[in-house]
Amino acid sequence: MQTRTQAMVAGLIATLAAFSACGPERPAGNSGAGDGAGSAAEPAAEPAEEPATETAGQIRVVATETPYGVCAHLHRVRDPGERREECRQIASTGIGRVRFDFEWWRIQKTREAPLDFSHYDAVVADATARGLTVLPILFDVPKWADPVWEHLDDWERFIEATVARYGDVMPEVEIWNEENLEHFWKHHPDPGNYLKVLRAAYRAAKRARPDVRVLFGGTAGVPLDFIGKVYELGGADSFDVMNIHPYSHPIQPEGNLDAKLEQLRALMAKYGDAGKPIVITEHGWPTHDARVSGLNILRAGLEMARPGKTGWRAAYAATSAGANGAPPTDIAESIEAALPPGSSVEACFGARLRERIAAGDLDLVVYPFDETFPADTFDEVRRFVDNGGVLADLGGMPMWFAVNETAPGVFVNEKDSSGKSTEKYRNSLKISESAWWIDGALPKQDARAFPTPLARDLGYKGDPAGERVSRYQTPALLRDGDEFLPILETEDANGKMVAAASVTRLDGGRRGCVIVSGAKGRGAAGSAGEDGQARYLARAMAIAFAEGVGQYFWYEFRGRETDPQYSEHHFGLTHQNFTPKPAWGAYRNFILARPVGSRQRPGEWRDGAAGLFFPQWTRPDGTDAGIIWKTGRPERMALRFNGGDVKFRDYTGRLVPSVKTGDGLFQLLVSENPVYFEGAVLER
Repeated sequence: MQTRTQAMVAGLIATLAAFSACGPERPAGNSGAGDGAGSAAEPAAEPAEEPATETAGQIRVVATETPYGVCAHLHRVRDPGERREECRQIASTGIGRVRFDFEWWRIQKTREAPLDFSHYDAVVADATARGLTVLPILFDVPKWADPVWEHLDDWERFIEATVARYGDVMPEVEIWNEENLEHFWKHHPDPGNYLKVLRAAYRAAKRARPDVRVLFGGTAGVPLDFIGKVYELGGADSFDVMNIHPYSHPIQPEGNLDAKLEQLRALMAKYGDAGKPIVITEHGWPTHDARVSGLNILRAGLEMARPGKTGWRAAYAATSAGANGAPPTDIAESIEAALPPGSSVEACFGARLRERIAAGDLDLVVYPFDETFPADTFDEVRRFVDNGGVLADLGGMPMWFAVNETAPGVFVNEKDSSGKSTEKYRNSLKISESAWWIDGALPKQDARAFPTPLARDLGYKGDPAGERVSRYQTPALLRDGDEFLPILETEDANGKMVAAASVTRLDGGRRGCVIVSGAKGRGAAGSAGEDGQARYLARAMAIAFAEGVGQYFWYEFRGRETDPQYSEHHFGLTHQNFTPKPAWGAYRNFILARPVGSRQRPGEWRDGAAGLFFPQWTRPDGTDAGIIWKTGRPERMALRFNGGDVKFRDYTGRLVPSVKTGDGLFQLLVSENPVYFEGAVLER
């Protein structure tokens, strides 16, 4: 029988053989050129077929402890042939770890039933046959064992049996997924109850295999309060590896990922746990359809706010950048198409928005469709509304996540927010929001809301089956003279009609109007686009390893893509049919540039004031290498290296031209498109 080590080496040989088909000068991927010009590019290379035979002398075998992982729903793929193909495709990218759910309910239907691992035996066999190390997420309890913290004996038996069965095929196990969210915890999230579950799992896993590494369940975001409470309750000795999902989409990684990791490390140090490894088992940016949703609500709301008005002068107040750090013009164009003839929409960052408001040439400000808002320009927007302007916030919960612009086109979330910290903004505009966790009578899942008679009279045209909504508004904060006009309504558990989209006319409209919608957008605001996804992947991975992260898993390998406007279906490195996106090539090229076994160079790796980032490492063969990019506008820079013949490639694998001057400097165009360098250490 083939040993685990033999299987791993065989898989690595096949993977590296696939890389060798590219050659050192050939491009991989299909993103735009690395000069920031947005020129056309070659099609992506298809994942290479493995050769029928290969000898170890033809390739360089690397260590099997790879930091490179990906999430893949292998356990949900019904066709074994399709599942094996997905495993092959993952391995061909150079990725060595795969993460998927190990659902207890699927393994043990009743308390009396024996544990049946047959389904997972097949899935694990397909993954390991391609040399992939499996990271199981142990959670999702059967109904008979819910809540799990009241069935810890059964939980321990499940954990111990799982770890014992799969041995070194699974050197690590993850205890739950995003336990700080009710969606996955299935109850109100509670650090104390999670610690009971984590502690029991740790005991059981170590009984089965003392050397297994137990991961904290990957948290949604970096919830310092939740993690801190687990530490406060004595949880440090109940896991070996800290684990987070520090999503920031649609915002760029810079100023977000690095800040969150540093805050987490500081929290761990507070409890004497700073030396423990940190891993990221989910991270990514989606590429769903860039059309903006909710425009029919916007049209009806504008007609209610300012009946008969045409020729709107509007600004889209962006909280994420488009190509080359510029405002996202595609979203502005979509909004403009929905407005009456003669209207115009400009996508703006903070300085330009302030300029337009000060000049008095705006009638309408539109906030993003994803529950974010630019907090650093809110005072100007509030005065704009007080002076008769119209504000539209159609992203679900209005003004829920505060975002600040730290440099032109570079945005940072104030913090992981529950909306409490942004309540003052909503209150100042008399917005009273509600949802099922605020009012238990409101629908917990997506409800269907229908236009009011007034909205229908104004020509509202939407989904005949009703609009899907999950957020609501009330007139609770209004005063005499203010008007509250529902656009969409639905019925709560008490039979009362509640507004799911509305217009507030402050002082009858004389002080301005606010349009709000609880139909959470599924469109453009959260989309990075395919080229943006590839750029963010390379930059996020470089930041993670510069911050000392031990493993990085992209979410996910293959997109589901059944809903073109739903972000969750479009995080994949490939499309549903395995056609690679530019991000597939970007991940592959990152591994080629920073092979398994590379060591991160210590020292400074960013200049925040200049928006410049330059993490560096040493490859296993001793070659110095690194990556460089900057946020905002591209800039031609003079870079000094410590000698050597430096070679530059962009994140698609193409050679990038540079000019070496007589004084040892290299002139290079540095932009948001990351560029790899090899052969010397960058000294600035």
